[in-house]
Amino acid sequence: MLSILIPTYNYTVVSLVKSLYEQLKKQDNPFEIICFDNGSNLEICSINEEINKIEFCTYKLLKTNGGRSKTRNLLAEKAKYNWLLFLDADVLPVTENFIPIYFESVLKNDLKVAFGGLKYEGKPTSDRMLRWVYGKSREEIPLSIRKKNPQEHFTSANFLINKDVFQQFKFDESLVKYGYEDTLLAIELNKNNIQITQIDNPVYHLGIDKNEVFLNKTRESVKNLIILNKQQKLDIQDFKILKAFENIKKYKMVNILKTGFEKYANSMEKNLKSAKPSLLIYDMYKLGYLCSIQSEK
Repeated sequence: MLSILIPTYNYTVVSLVKSLYEQLKKQDNPFEIICFDNGSNLEICSINEEINKIEFCTYKLLKTNGGRSKTRNLLAEKAKYNWLLFLDADVLPVTENFIPIYFESVLKNDLKVAFGGLKYEGKPTSDRMLRWVYGKSREEIPLSIRKKNPQEHFTSANFLINKDVFQQFKFDESLVKYGYEDTLLAIELNKNNIQITQIDNPVYHLGIDKNEVFLNKTRESVKNLIILNKQQKLDIQDFKILKAFENIKKYKMVNILKTGFEKYANSMEKNLKSAKPSLLIYDMYKLGYLCSIQSEK
């Protein structure tokens, strides 16, 4: 009935798998847990190999790292049940009813896709503060707000999807770098009138990136956004950063902002790596970086 699919890279997932297994074995439904590894170091691989000793659980090290989208698609191909629960490696269920709540959702005949939500625990050290602040502000969204715009509040970290639906759309494998693969999936589902049901079944996001790592991922995500925009896979009106960039181009100010970004990037990064990072500066940094790698044409 349920295939739980977990892509991982340089992260131990044994605790997550054991937590899920303890809940699953209490249910009278068939299940499997599959973890695909994109090339972790030998020490982490050795730890994760323990998963293969757990009943109905599989851990496999992939020969090549094809990116986040391809790995998730491979997991879905391997799955044998008709419901797929995608979880990121660095999460952990908030409650002991995590699995029962998803099984209850499956029983609703009209449900095709469900997103359970994200939560963040206590403050990390200052060298990881930016990712935590971003997550608390932009990702830990109450159910009442998520329901108002289900497409906008969706990530691949914790979602359930019918396998037949997923096989029609899947993740876009042209996106090899970090960012927007889940956004694109949500857009495609919305275009085809497949509703994303928002439910209250969150996971804790535990793997908080260091500030520099998160900034690197941010720059990669901006590059992905440019690719998707050029491929006309996005509606500019759905993305504030693209709307802002189009207005900047309209008034021939791209080069001005590019120069400004190059001048103040270090100062902005200093704030973003501090104990009190500003999300306003973060948004300005993203827009400035977009201008720095784009032209006015």
